[in-house]
Amino acid sequence: MRIISGYFKKKKLLLPDQNITRPLRDYVKESIFNFLLHNKNIKFNFHNSNILDIFSGSGSFGIECLSRGSAKVFFIEKNIKTLKILTKNIESINSLDKCEIINKDILNIDFIKLFKDKIDLIFLDPPFNYELWNELIKKINFIKKNSPECIIVIHQEVGKKIIYENYFNILLQKKYGISLINFARFNL
Repeated sequence: MRIISGYFKKKKLLLPDQNITRPLRDYVKESIFNFLLHNKNIKFNFHNSNILDIFSGSGSFGIECLSRGSAKVFFIEKNIKTLKILTKNIESINSLDKCEIINKDILNIDFIKLFKDKIDLIFLDPPFNYELWNELIKKINFIKKNSPECIIVIHQEVGKKIIYENYFNILLQKKYGISLINFARFNL
């Protein structure tokens, strides 16, 4: 796995045990960033943005954002082995000062206390067998208060029935094999 663009372009990242995580393929990650930058309904600007990378794994999404000029990335990863790889990847680009690594289950985080600053982009990439989607979506909705214009990118398995309508407005959906990528905003 490598960084696609920006300051750290072509930098290789360490990967966690693939029995624990499901790495985001380079071509899918590149496509996500192309949509974020060039889709007329999204047109995201990474410069000085704050990013929330949930179920971060190796950190490839958040690190890609740093490479493109993001000011800060919050990484949420509860697996200790994966957390070590994530930390090494951030250290390898000398960016610990721009990162906050949170070693907790997402459902046990007090979002209101943690995210006082605006979050511009959320990347949500739980395991395909994740069962607590409703609780997860309700939890993320707490960010809406300080970040109503936030873009949410959701990576899920094709065919998995998840009800987003009560919380998110889906702007765009793209399929890549068994992966479905949703681009969304909070319902206002």
